[in-house]
Amino acid sequence: MLIQSAQRVLSELYDALLKPIAPCLGQAQTNKLVIVPHGLLHHVPFHALSDGERYVLDDFEVSCIPSATLWALCQQRRAPGLGRAAVFGVADSLIPAATREAHTVAQQLPGAMLRIDEHATLAEFQSCAPGCDWVHLACHGFFRADNPLFSSLKLHDGWLMAADVPHLDLQGALVTLSACESGRSQVLAGDELVGLSRAFLGAGAATLITSLWLVNDETTATLMGQLYAALAQGNSRAQALRQAQLDLKVSHAHPYFWAPFVLVGQR
Repeated sequence: MLIQSAQRVLSELYDALLKPIAPCLGQAQTNKLVIVPHGLLHHVPFHALSDGERYVLDDFEVSCIPSATLWALCQQRRAPGLGRAAVFGVADSLIPAATREAHTVAQQLPGAMLRIDEHATLAEFQSCAPGCDWVHLACHGFFRADNPLFSSLKLHDGWLMAADVPHLDLQGALVTLSACESGRSQVLAGDELVGLSRAFLGAGAATLITSLWLVNDETTATLMGQLYAALAQGNSRAQALRQAQLDLKVSHAHPYFWAPFVLVGQR
């Protein structure tokens, strides 16, 4: 019943947003789809829209970006190229799999600076993350609809707020925010976004992988392990996320499990 209900909504969104251009998509000589949403469409998981038989994910690598100008800027951003990685995991009774996820991700990134639980502090993040090619956080996330600059990620000794992030040097990094609602933003006039995504892009990140809703920590840990395994095999960032989502979809058919994470920026 829940799958059917979700399918109905996703099909209605597909009919309204993508069906009018379906002939063009069918004739495209690429499977790479870049979405520049408007308004509330920033909260839509375009890769999970369905024509009733297939999800967009089944045929396309989907990425999103707030504007075409920012998309071009992200393509120009280059990581330091030193192979440095920072992986942070903070677990508790509500997200016990966060620690396992962090260990799994770090195993795919040789030499990664791994900080778990009491070692995953604000000071350690501010020290380790700058200059990294990869930054991964597995922790609680909190979106503040009343004041999105206070949207934050929970480290061991406090909250890393969106307002604090732009001061970091994350030039060219792939930043994965494996936390609830880490990709939600307040959309202001002119499609200006305020939230964690804008904060990390403002810090110089080339690519973000963020979530649009509350996530299941067990399936998220599985997804992230598959994502970084695919990256280690030489896949692009968008290819790796798509493959991880397709793999998870086999065992967890409902989009709630496989569709919350979106790729923003460089593919």
